[in-house]
Amino acid sequence: MNRKNIFTHIIKNEVPAYKVAENSENLAFLDINPIKIGHTLVIPKKNNTEKIFSLTEKDFLSIMSFTRKVAIGIEKIIPCNRVGIFVMGFEIPHVHIHLIPMDKESDGDFSKKRISLSANHFKVLSEKIKKSIDL
Repeated sequence: MNRKNIFTHIIKNEVPAYKVAENSENLAFLDINPIKIGHTLVIPKKNNTEKIFSLTEKDFLSIMSFTRKVAIGIEKIIPCNRVGIFVMGFEIPHVHIHLIPMDKESDGDFSKKRISLSANHFKVLSEKIKKSIDL
């Protein structure tokens, strides 16, 4: 599957994103409609599937290892009890993982009203998180 979507455009730098981490295989950036401050999306750069368990084992292990490093970086910057990991993928037909700083289970409720942040807040936050991640 090789459909174009917003993530394809972000990967190709055709659409701006508040990137927090990137390597040759994966990309992490702040969700512009976050549930909580620090809500981050992690995607594989290959646009080959909508479902995480359809990734090759190599690509699955790569994105999960990358996701772990990003989550550890988020925890260094955002005060929280833990970083929750969610994989649903109904919104955009491209594998993506949500990392959400959480203090309680309800912080992972996707039906909640999203937070609105200024461009400057996103920029500052993405830079702080980027500096905290050891790739």
